[in-house]
Amino acid sequence: MATIPPGRLNDVTNAADHITLVADNFEILSEELFKVTPTYQNGAPNTVVGPPTLGERVLGELWKDSLGAWWRCTAAGTPGTWQQVLPAAVAADPASGTVPTGYLVLNVATGTVKRHAGGYLWETQIGGSASARIGFWGATPVVQPSGAAQAAVTLQNVDGEVGGLSISDPPTQSEVQALRDKCEELADDVRALSTLVHALRGALVAVGVVKGSA
Repeated sequence: MATIPPGRLNDVTNAADHITLVADNFEILSEELFKVTPTYQNGAPNTVVGPPTLGERVLGELWKDSLGAWWRCTAAGTPGTWQQVLPAAVAADPASGTVPTGYLVLNVATGTVKRHAGGYLWETQIGGSASARIGFWGATPVVQPSGAAQAAVTLQNVDGEVGGLSISDPPTQSEVQALRDKCEELADDVRALSTLVHALRGALVAVGVVKGSA
């Protein structure tokens, strides 16, 4: 029986028994619209996780895989080029079978959309690039905060440096000078750390992770 590609509906053109074919078509429509079963392949619902790997496909064609994810054909071909348009709703992250890298799921237990990084490792990414705008708790979304003040601080003072100084009784001028130099070195470290802490605070406040006040 001829069908209307790319779906399963029967072609009733010049059919001898229109009534039966139309009734069958309504059953197919009911199954695909309300039960939303996986797209049929070779006469049965597919068992593929991901886009189709077989058959000639047309631009704009929709495909529902075995986990319930929806795909759209963006370039016709065999099997064509596909883009996932809806994640698969799952109770647990898939940990077996063939799952393509980049596959998206909505874990209904955690309410999290996750991406398959390969090897059954599932990741959640916030912001796809440094230019993506992000905001938390009602803050105006901003691009990734950056600046020289965020650079790592290399401390000049090391553990035991002050305690290791020799102090006479009474202390000599050179000993006092050495202690003063080490204290100034320590103060420089504190100032550098203060600059970094304020830069980090500003970045966190900017994206709304912390309020920055009472």
